[in-house]
Amino acid sequence: MKKNSATSAAVPATNKNEAEAVPTAKNMRAAKRRRSDGTAGRRAPKRARDLPRPSHGDLISSLPDDIFEAIISLLPIKDGVRTQAVARGWRPLWRSAPLDLDATDMCSNKYKCISVVSGILCDHLGPARRFTFENICLHKSKKGYIMDDAWIERWFRSRCLDNLEELDISFRLLGNADVSRNRYPLPSSVLRLAPTLVVATFGVCRFPSEIAPCLDFPLLRHLTLWSISVSEEALHVLLSACHVLETLFLQDIRDIDCLRVSSPTLRIIWFIATPLGRQELFIEDVPHLERLLFPRLDGETIRVHNAPKLKILGPLSPLLSKIEIANLNLQGTITPSLSHSICTVNNLALKFAGPDLYAVLNVLRCFPCLEKLYVIWDESLQAEMINMHQYEPLNPIKCLESHLKSTGVE
Repeated sequence: MKKNSATSAAVPATNKNEAEAVPTAKNMRAAKRRRSDGTAGRRAPKRARDLPRPSHGDLISSLPDDIFEAIISLLPIKDGVRTQAVARGWRPLWRSAPLDLDATDMCSNKYKCISVVSGILCDHLGPARRFTFENICLHKSKKGYIMDDAWIERWFRSRCLDNLEELDISFRLLGNADVSRNRYPLPSSVLRLAPTLVVATFGVCRFPSEIAPCLDFPLLRHLTLWSISVSEEALHVLLSACHVLETLFLQDIRDIDCLRVSSPTLRIIWFIATPLGRQELFIEDVPHLERLLFPRLDGETIRVHNAPKLKILGPLSPLLSKIEIANLNLQGTITPSLSHSICTVNNLALKFAGPDLYAVLNVLRCFPCLEKLYVIWDESLQAEMINMHQYEPLNPIKCLESHLKSTGVE
């Protein structure tokens, strides 16, 4: 027993430092904590949004939030919403990024799109720059129609659209036998957006019969109206409210026999008449009008009273339509008076049913300063080839002799 005790006493006891030197799992974890300055194993504190993000090789994450929001606003709406799932710091970015909402092809089920759009406008904080929804489809049942109508009215009262710049909406026909009533009535809340709109398109809808005279579009530069029902008085109030309007596109305007247009700022007018019958476009006073374009004319009448800066015109079809510009009357094969020529037009398009040289030369005499001429032969009308006379140098046409630079034939 004593021998064993002596032997035990001869062996020095293991001190604390030596015990810690033993490479146990516990000691290894402690050493790791010391090497990491006591931060290993803890969750990193939440970083404020205004602090720069460390890149760690990810250049996108180091961008400031305003650039993030600009990028997200350029993405399709589905991709923009999905960015919320990329990282926790990205979640609030989509809601505060400028909204560019195109709901036209958002859902395969057209009826479901209304509720989806409603959810987006409720969740997003704005501002919205563009809202596009073509062919909006409402439920046919009475209960479904009332619900959809209420949602659409709320859309345009949403604060998300307070500063909207571009609006493009159109609706499906309601199936009513009455032509003037089968178009969805334009929600009154839409006109609330007038102060900020720069581009506006309205299609397949019915404008209110009375529009408040105080309506004001101070920034609107491009207006498109297609397949709409509107009264002559409402159209006049609408155009009068556009103080900087530059481009006006009119197609298939219902319930009006004569479209009267007056504007001190308009430069371009596109006109496509309704297929239901003959219609007249009367340009009363548009002093800055430069382009008057009417791709399809079939018996319509176009009268231009005051457009002293008109440069581009057509395509004219004298055999089908009646064109009056100032004192010049182009219709049929009547020879125009040389005193009634138009010197401002330098680009002209002509559309004829066949190679009627006499009719072409007849029209060219009215535009002595013409520089570019486009001739379109409409073979579908199947008119006979007539008046194949040669050009007579003894009876010259001024634009052919001195100004005409290029021609094109289709």
